[in-house]
Amino acid sequence: MVSDFGTPSWRLDDAALIAAANPYTFYKPSSEAIALLRAGNAVKLIFAFESKDPKVLRAERMWVRIERVESGRFVGKLDNDPRYIEALKCGDDVEFEARHVIQTDID
Repeated sequence: MVSDFGTPSWRLDDAALIAAANPYTFYKPSSEAIALLRAGNAVKLIFAFESKDPKVLRAERMWVRIERVESGRFVGKLDNDPRYIEALKCGDDVEFEARHVIQTDID
């Protein structure tokens, strides 16, 4: 299982910190919306990585399908094919917390 600190090639960005630093330009779902998340829901996370290619962005925003919620942590499967992160594939396990969520499929 991959933790929120990822592998040496990627990690999850803390969206709560980004939102706090950029309150007018960065949207993060409310804690009420995140509390509604259950198995079957999808969330978007920011997968950060380092690249030696200056033309490549430093992160990919990708969807994860939640499989279960355990003690305030979410466990799901990546629902995208990464464009740049070679160590990550669609269907890989991803663990994350509410602080990592930047978008949900909940209206």
